[in-house]
This record gives sequence, C-alpha cells and structure tokens, in this order.
Amino acid sequence: MCGPPRKNPGAGATAALARRIIKDHPDAMILALGDNAYNRGKSDEYRDHYTPTWGQPDLLGRTWSCPGNHDYRTAAASPYFKYFGELRAGTPWRSYYSLPLPEAGWHFVSLNSEIEQDAHSPQLRWLRQDLAERHFEPILAIWHRPRWGSGAHRDSKKPRWFLNEMYAARAELVLNGHAHHYERFAPQRPAAARSDSRSGGAATVHSGDRRAQARRPDQGHAEQRIRALRSLRRPEAHAPARLVPLGIHRRGRPRPR
Repeated sequence: MCGPPRKNPGAGATAALARRIIKDHPDAMILALGDNAYNRGKSDEYRDHYTPTWGQPDLLGRTWSCPGNHDYRTAAASPYFKYFGELRAGTPWRSYYSLPLPEAGWHFVSLNSEIEQDAHSPQLRWLRQDLAERHFEPILAIWHRPRWGSGAHRDSKKPRWFLNEMYAARAELVLNGHAHHYERFAPQRPAAARSDSRSGGAATVHSGDRRAQARRPDQGHAEQRIRALRSLRRPEAHAPARLVPLGIHRRGRPRPR
C-alpha cells in the first residue's frame, strides 16, 4: 500500500480520496488488507511511508487490518502488530479477530492467510466458533491472499479453508489484497462454480497505491476489474445494498436466538 514514492506513487492521493468519502460517510471504516508498508513491513517503512499518508490519526483511528506476506518478511510481522495494536490487528500469538458492527448490524472478521489455516488449525477452530456465536447475521470478512484472481498472482489454494467456512455461514462479502488491481466476483461456491442463490460476493482490492502488475487471462465469474479502487457496489439485483471502499451502507439484522 505505502512505500517509496517511485514504486508507490498513489498513497497520498488515495488517502485524500478516503477523506473525501469520509465527509459523506462519517462512520466509515478503513480496511487495510495487508502488505501495508513496502517492501518488508519494517518499522521504518511504516514510519516513513504509511504514517505520512494513511497513518494520520483521522484515518488510522478508523482502520482495521489483516497482515500480508510482505509483513512477515520482518521479525514475524512484529512491526505490523506493534503499529496497529492488538485491538486492530490481533497479536503475534492470535493474529485473527472479530468484532460486531452494531451501528451497521454486521459481523466483521479479520483472518490471517499467512499462517496455518487448514481444517484442524487453531485459526479455523476459532473461526467456526466465532461465526456460530456471532450476534449479527451479515458477515464481512477480510484476509490478504485471494482465493481466485486474474492478476499475476493468480489463484491461491491457501485460503480455501476460509472460503469453505464463509460459504457455509452465508457470508455477504469477502475482501482481499495481495494482487495489484481491483477485481470483483459474482457469488461463487468454494469450488468456483457460480451460485446465483447466494447474495454475497468476493473482491480483490488494491487501492492504487502501488503500480499494477500485468494481468493474466480473466478468472471466471469476475464481474469487474479496474486498476485503482474508486467504489464498490453490489450487483443491481441487490440495489438497496451499497458498499463504498470505507463503509457498509445496509443495515444488517440480528441472528435468531
């Protein structure tokens, strides 16, 4: 997201865009989807590149994050955890977390695609329990590596376990980073077959701060691809629901008890 200006020319511009969006949506969240300080997630990279743009108090105070592969290039991502703090990043010992969004009526989950995540891992056991006990029905989930993608990184098998659980819980939306472009997918089953009976979808989000990589042939069921994130809207069949990059604008409902 933020790094040397030669390779990350858009960090200041996208931070300014965020502030303009916040004026219209003052309760908006910022979701930092990993690899937030290039190239190795070092403390001085967060200080020199993230703090002057996205790390200003008015933006950092509404930011929730997940770690990326570049964060783990330095001391098991310890600068990442120190920078965002336990509340907004978890800890090196439990780097995944959730919180209810009572004003929106949604359940938010942040997962770590860079550590063990198979069916019997502590993270998956925690996720199953967290989703079973959530108070609000709609789920918004973030992690770094996308399951599918048309960019240079292509698909990643690692987060398939996350997606299985999200599909079973009927998650509304999954947001990922890693790829250097924006790509939005129609609702899909974990095996990548389209699922028109589901209302949710997935998006690979890159905010335009780092130069986009070359894209490979498009992945199936991708609805839209752009290089710089401007806005994200649910399909027309769900017109009352609207999502802008920094906030959800559809009131969710509590789960039946």
